Amino acid sequence: MTALLGPRETAAVSLRLVPVEGNRQRRRFVNLARQFRGGHPCYVAPVTGEILKLLRPEKNPALQVAKQGLWIAEDGQGRVRGRIAATFDPRHAESLGEGAGWFGFFDADDAATTGFLVQHAWQWLQQQGATTMLGPADPDTNHECGCLVKGFDEIPYLMMPHQPAEYGTWLQQAGLIKAKDLLALETVADGFPLERLQPVVERSLQRGGFRLESITKKNLQAKLEEVRMIYNDSWRQNWGFLPMTKEEFHFEAEGLKFLLNPGLAQIAYRGDEAAGFILGAADLNLALHAIGSRLFPFGILRLPFLMKKIRRLRTIALGVRPAFRQRGLEVALVYTLTRNGLNQGFNQAEMSWVLEDNQAMLGLAKALKGRVSRRYRLFRPGPGFPADQKLSAAGSVPPGSEDVPE
Repeated sequence: MTALLGPRETAAVSLRLVPVEGNRQRRRFVNLARQFRGGHPCYVAPVTGEILKLLRPEKNPALQVAKQGLWIAEDGQGRVRGRIAATFDPRHAESLGEGAGWFGFFDADDAATTGFLVQHAWQWLQQQGATTMLGPADPDTNHECGCLVKGFDEIPYLMMPHQPAEYGTWLQQAGLIKAKDLLALETVADGFPLERLQPVVERSLQRGGFRLESITKKNLQAKLEEVRMIYNDSWRQNWGFLPMTKEEFHFEAEGLKFLLNPGLAQIAYRGDEAAGFILGAADLNLALHAIGSRLFPFGILRLPFLMKKIRRLRTIALGVRPAFRQRGLEVALVYTLTRNGLNQGFNQAEMSWVLEDNQAMLGLAKALKGRVSRRYRLFRPGPGFPADQKLSAAGSVPPGSEDVPE
């Protein structure tokens, strides 16, 4: 694969793109995140091996369909100035209703390099058949996505990103505008109305004929296909959703299996029909932050001790199939996860991410005394894109400047 843009003068610095090919270069590409983001005290580096699985076609089933390019930007002295990935999955474009490709795994050291990288990603995506571009996503909405624009001073929860505050501004200066914001909604034990909700939940389950079962490591394989069916059915109308095949879903589940906690993973049935599920997990990020995300040689030995000290959890996914909504099942699932979490010593939780216009989930979070703790932004090309070091979109606003709903 060759670079589409040759060397060019950008802010008096000549930049060139180095295509990433082979496992050694992929490892270098992944580890560059530490170079660009590692200086912030709240940053949690990814576990290199887990990210590498996403980038290897022989490991990640999605790459049997999707096309992906990875590049590192270097200056004339060979110094790394940034990195970017571009992914085009025709299924995602079909789901979105527009021919969108994605950029992600983005890092840069200034606005000029940012413009250089996103222009290249856009040019490559057009060659794959894309008619617009969204991002950042690493590599899609089923994984880490969004650029942090509000909430920089807290360690993000498991599988949620943290970027330097400048990134959102630089992406706008490159000619991108807001496409959609993703919200992280945090609740604490003191504000959760557990006692008030208990009779409401019990009535909802009884009237709806629902029963809840724990998902355990022992029954996981038997439940996986039911969970995938709920996932695809309940999320299919959500903006940005990418349905998963059986192979893709099993691949993702394998990566999360070690975090599975029966009390925090529930599936709901009405009779024999699967109706909804919720998946929560202890916030591994706190433990990874303590060891610098370096498992070997000693980090992996400290993990069990560190995990016992974690008191916050993330709700990774909540889905109720359309036929079973408006019956209190969503509240029952959240209530059950929260009750079980409290019994295990967790006192803080985050639902993330939630679309900024998902009124049902925002209403539920408000009823549970939740607050918007972090805001992430997805961008798309604005009028006049590409642009160099200037705001090209009339009416665009600095990242994070809007009022945040509480």
